[in-house]
Amino acid sequence: MTHSQGGDTMTIDTTGLTAREYLRVSVDRSGTERSPEEQHAEHAETAAELGIVLGKPYMDIGSASRYAKRARDDFQRLMDDLRNDRFGADLLWLWESSRGSRKTGEWVTLLDLCEDKGVRFYVQTHERILDPRNGNDRRTLLLDAVDSEHESYKISKRVLRGVKTNLNHEGGARGHGICPFGYSRTYQRVHDAAGRRVMRPTEQEPDPKEAQAVIELFFRIRAGHSMASIERDFAARGIVGRRGRPMSAQTMRGMVRRVAYIGKREHKGQELDAAWPCIADFEGAEYDGKPVTVAEFTRVFHEVQTILDDPTRKTNHSGGAKHALSGALKCDPCGESMTVTYRKAAGTPQPPAYQCHGRGCTRINKEETDEVVLAVILGHLAQPYVYQAITPEDGGAELATVQVELMQKRADLKETQEIEPETLAEDRRLARREERLEEEIGRLERREIELTPGPSPLAALFDYGPDVSERWEAAPVAVQRQIAQLLLSPELLGETRVKRVSDSASGAVTDRLRWVAAS
Repeated sequence: MTHSQGGDTMTIDTTGLTAREYLRVSVDRSGTERSPEEQHAEHAETAAELGIVLGKPYMDIGSASRYAKRARDDFQRLMDDLRNDRFGADLLWLWESSRGSRKTGEWVTLLDLCEDKGVRFYVQTHERILDPRNGNDRRTLLLDAVDSEHESYKISKRVLRGVKTNLNHEGGARGHGICPFGYSRTYQRVHDAAGRRVMRPTEQEPDPKEAQAVIELFFRIRAGHSMASIERDFAARGIVGRRGRPMSAQTMRGMVRRVAYIGKREHKGQELDAAWPCIADFEGAEYDGKPVTVAEFTRVFHEVQTILDDPTRKTNHSGGAKHALSGALKCDPCGESMTVTYRKAAGTPQPPAYQCHGRGCTRINKEETDEVVLAVILGHLAQPYVYQAITPEDGGAELATVQVELMQKRADLKETQEIEPETLAEDRRLARREERLEEEIGRLERREIELTPGPSPLAALFDYGPDVSERWEAAPVAVQRQIAQLLLSPELLGETRVKRVSDSASGAVTDRLRWVAAS
């Protein structure tokens, strides 16, 4: 193999040399993106021609830029392997030098490690081996690093200018990055500051089909449905993401955290009014056959955030709740919760029963107990005063006043931030005004949350229709369980305790249940 090494042309026998690749997404000078798989394919072809054996590669997806925030785990593993003599190859193979690092300091550390360990580089775009122990080769590698870092700086400045332009758009912060599921976005071709033609987003509007799925997702979480159950239901109904694949529960968790769906954009921890509307702002927005307004969806959005932020919230990984009263009934002798169990007698299955979860003190027929206890629960829920108590009105006049004041304060803050001070004194005055406005906005936002009704499992139950029994049957078991545990408490209907048969007037369920109210 012929190389220009150290300024001289020389022949190096590469047969039998070993190499390990460091692969990362790359964009070449023509603007074509090279995936790690494409890089490896070309590396393998070149290595075969040269008789070089490729070992297990290192591969990262994150950026090598000095401005990158995502850690590159395999790059760190590469550095550790070099330090601890675990690299095990003659060459470190790169697509181009910037694929290693665009941070000059980090790149120099890599060069020093390779020099100390006798590891040379094969850089695909240079089409030759470079030895960090050779002065000319080291100079080439260092110049690559400086050029790469400067290119990162220029890219970062362009991106930041684009972000700033989008944030300060007159009609509200414009879209930046991937268009969220549920919206469609239009673009126009414009010239950037460098005179290049680029595509810039102009409008972002709800896509009715996708938006309906987003609205349903929020309402069902508010109603107590698990992410896993929604995932299964969406998959069965053919509701898929942008790539045509079913949406996972993990994807949904990320979606329901996006303030974009209420017409906001988050930047450095601050919510800004966006140039796009709320996801429910289109004709025909509905859930369960009922129209959904922007105000209603916004309220549900915040209720869902409260549900997800609740530190006591538990996720069931065993397939979901199956019995509404499981855990709500208590053993009278020891006070432990009772859960559903199944037994066999002489090989014959017995009817399911509630049994003390602690010492197994007592046991009672499930079907008969459900009939008695649910009659009490549904009878309570059928009372008109209960419905009124659990479906409170919005914060009324005070909430409306707070929201108007919030709009005014946010407008004042935006206007203050756009003023260019002419003197140092004016700059200080504007800074104090901006700080005061931010404090007032924070106070008003907290008050707005206080005045907005929080999520309630009982309110969720009443979303299902006019008849209490039908609404109960339609509710997910997880919601039924929440309601049962809420109502079967000393403060409301009373804690429902199950006595032993020996402590009861008879073996009938009605004689064995004891309702204990708060003293």
